Amino acid sequence: MGSTPTSGNILVATIGIKDLNTYRTVSSISQTGCSWTRQVSKTSYSTDYFDVEIWFGVVSSGASASITITLTGTATCSVADVCEYSGVLTTGFLDKTASATGYSNTPQTGTTATTTQANELWIGSTIVRVGAAQSNPANGFTLLDGTNYSSMSLAYLEKIVSSTGQASSGTSTASTWDWAGCIATFKASAAPPVGIASKRLLVGVGL
Repeated sequence: MGSTPTSGNILVATIGIKDLNTYRTVSSISQTGCSWTRQVSKTSYSTDYFDVEIWFGVVSSGASASITITLTGTATCSVADVCEYSGVLTTGFLDKTASATGYSNTPQTGTTATTTQANELWIGSTIVRVGAAQSNPANGFTLLDGTNYSSMSLAYLEKIVSSTGQASSGTSTASTWDWAGCIATFKASAAPPVGIASKRLLVGVGL
């Protein structure tokens, strides 16, 4: 990472993996001073195998700036995006998740059930099987990545909300391809102002 994460903050990682022969997934994320857990994932198959995942890390004192992401095998291509946030619960943080797959020029995250808390951080991610850049984030989300990396692209979609709702987003590509997506909503630790301030630490790194 570009800097050491702050104790009491949280990290969110979106990870996309593509392989020509079999499914590859994330087996673990390890980081000194940060406890990582997978929140949601989605696999899909066309002529290649691909997987998209969202992980959540709780930062404690003495955290390292180095993150190790271990896959279940050597992948054809993989990409990780990691962001740091303040103002999110560090226990009982997960509210709702959803996922989806399809074949179109509009990759989707899936749509959650209605969230239970007004003030939340919503994170979505979509992987496109081939090297098709993603753009035009849907439903008011901010697109932090969607770049073409060696025959696949991964979108990191972010939205900070102050009312309950059904979380969903997506992107668009120039042509039609296979895709998979997922989304997770995380509870803020306070009422407005929520104080979720994001710091981009690691964006679009091939593993």
